[in-house]
Amino acid sequence: MSTPAAFVLPLKGLGKGLYEYDLTIDRAFFAEFEESPIQQAQVELHLTVDKQSREMVIDFDFTGTVNTSCDRCLAAIDLPIADRRQLIVQFAAESEDQVDDGDIVYLHPDTNDFNLAPFVYEMVVLAVPMISVYDCREGQPPYPCDEDLLNRIEASYATAEDAPLADPGDEAKPSPWDVLKKLNNNN
Repeated sequence: MSTPAAFVLPLKGLGKGLYEYDLTIDRAFFAEFEESPIQQAQVELHLTVDKQSREMVIDFDFTGTVNTSCDRCLAAIDLPIADRRQLIVQFAAESEDQVDDGDIVYLHPDTNDFNLAPFVYEMVVLAVPMISVYDCREGQPPYPCDEDLLNRIEASYATAEDAPLADPGDEAKPSPWDVLKKLNNNN
């Protein structure tokens, strides 16, 4: 993996103080991560780095869109994401290599560069919701979602609600729910 230079923080030239960076996370960034669940994105990242002598606090504030498929209608959508995270970097002479302990990273004080790319990648991937559903009919047409499929889904809900309840004594039509009823009766 080759890291884009913008995501490598030069620690040797960084004195004490507050630093701010604006970065863009896009297709080229995610191409560097093998088997990434995100292939295309347009995310704006604002980094605030507060460097002190023994530690560094990095605030990640990002917002943008990730291209994915809607879990409701399977159409390609640009799903909006936004999040704020914080990473604390402690400088400790006893740590030979970079040690990652959740939201705290331990570095040797003589470390020249700090690669932020893996942390940015993890934060953006975790910001994508487990269920990718877009409000398909928000705003003005044309909508990003598959209208035909959405209409079919709504029609299936309407028919299920309008269908008359079957008489329990009526055995003429077997119901797919009968198997579940039998399981419930066996307990």
